[in-house]
Amino acid sequence: MKTELISPAKRPSVFNNIGKSLLSGLGGYFLFLIILLATKTVSIFIQTEESLKFETTDFILPIIGFFLLFLIKLLENLRED
Repeated sequence: MKTELISPAKRPSVFNNIGKSLLSGLGGYFLFLIILLATKTVSIFIQTEESLKFETTDFILPIIGFFLLFLIKLLENLRED
């Protein structure tokens, strides 16, 4: 009978998984925000709006991108374990 001892150094910690997921989530937030702001900028050039207005919802809406990429990366990291 052969037994194998798994050291904690081989197994990634929970904090490492959450840290990677948070970085991916922040990337998703900024990606969604950049797309939203680029769309607003292009709409000015097309003349659908007269001025560029930033509202609070423009910064709240990208939270969707944060949560989507956070969950995707977290589930990928947990699946690897």
